[in-house]
Amino acid sequence: MSFNLDGLGDPNAMMAGAAALGQDASSYDNTSDVEANWAARAFQQAEIHMKLLLAVGPARMKFSPMDEELYQSFRKEFPDFDVVKIDEDAMKSKEGKEQWRNWVNQFKDSLKDFNFGSLLRTDPTQDYSAENTIFCLRAQFLAIEIARNREGHNQKIVDDSKKAAAGASGGCCSKC
Repeated sequence: MSFNLDGLGDPNAMMAGAAALGQDASSYDNTSDVEANWAARAFQQAEIHMKLLLAVGPARMKFSPMDEELYQSFRKEFPDFDVVKIDEDAMKSKEGKEQWRNWVNQFKDSLKDFNFGSLLRTDPTQDYSAENTIFCLRAQFLAIEIARNREGHNQKIVDDSKKAAAGASGGCCSKC
């Protein structure tokens, strides 16, 4: 059994933002309402992501029907990308932005909300926090989190969470 994160969020809540994004970029005004809606959706998805990751574990987590394609394409385009410690400066450098933009745009017709904003943990061993979170596109988030799951990098936060829960619930001892 797998758990699918595809289609999270209320589409009606994002109608104003989606309508604005359908316009020519030069006519787009970045209003606080649109920014607030995007931030709220990104935060909601981050909360759901973490709850599911901790509940089902990385091996059983499925984000979309395109997980395999996203992973293979990501690792082909970014074979040496370190998903354990995200280098935001490298990702957002002029060269990094161009490489990511080219990669992300291949999914514009096949991945729902491919370019919507998402929150990404820079260190998979830690929860979302102000110090451990950057803003990225949904396709980037999916590729990196799928890689983290498949390559075993999300297991530590799951194991640590289970240990903390066992200790808080009065498990057999404080050492397990």
